[in-house]
Amino acid sequence: MKLSPIGIVRSRIRSRSDMPVQGIEAEIEIFPDYAGALEGVEENSHLILICWLHEADRTILRAVARKVSRDLPEKGIFSLRSPERPNPISVSVVRLRGVREGRFLDLENVDVIDGTPVIDIKPYQTGWDCVFSATGHDRTEKIEKMGPGEYREGLIREAVNYHGELCPGVAVAVRVAEAATRILRRDLRHPQVVVTLGADPCIADALIGITGARPGNRRLRCSGGDRYTFTCPGREAVFHIRAVPESVDAIFASSDAMLFDCEVP
Repeated sequence: MKLSPIGIVRSRIRSRSDMPVQGIEAEIEIFPDYAGALEGVEENSHLILICWLHEADRTILRAVARKVSRDLPEKGIFSLRSPERPNPISVSVVRLRGVREGRFLDLENVDVIDGTPVIDIKPYQTGWDCVFSATGHDRTEKIEKMGPGEYREGLIREAVNYHGELCPGVAVAVRVAEAATRILRRDLRHPQVVVTLGADPCIADALIGITGARPGNRRLRCSGGDRYTFTCPGREAVFHIRAVPESVDAIFASSDAMLFDCEVP
């Protein structure tokens, strides 16, 4: 088996411990010999970036999701996205912002450090690569150990991945989801969490992306109006949207009471 790097990551982050969970904006320099392979790449909004994690420990078989909390239970590395693994290959979906000088890619959500070798790049195709019905482990314990800022960033990414942009409606949905998580004390993707949506299409899109609720899994209902409800066994939270400010920054800076009324029957 022989791998030849086709480029290298140019990033402001040089230490793995400094890398945010959601990644950063970074540049990929494609080596001149491979520049011709980029023809047509700018037609894609997202790419699959495959890298070789050159600083990884290849002897590790069990690890903890330390980026979240060292108190989480240890798991096999094939059930984690840890960089430590027998063959340290990183596979991530990144947003393509532009191509410069024919071989420099400006990207978002890059979660590998400066100097990481790039092995391959593929176009991300929604119909093939997005499995919206996919399920995973219950993240409740992990969410409880996250800082509020880190959890918000995760919600934003889930919402934007589904809706397409961070608009005011999406920001309000993120605030609602934060409050619902506190009240239900449960991962909003849990199969017992049922979501009832109101009329705002942006808020609805964002909450679908965050919760994974859909009619087919019997977790999604619609009521219309300004009412959004989250229920699970023994708990319910009902949100009435008061206002959707025009500024995303203003929404994230506002108190809950300025954005919505919440009832906990």
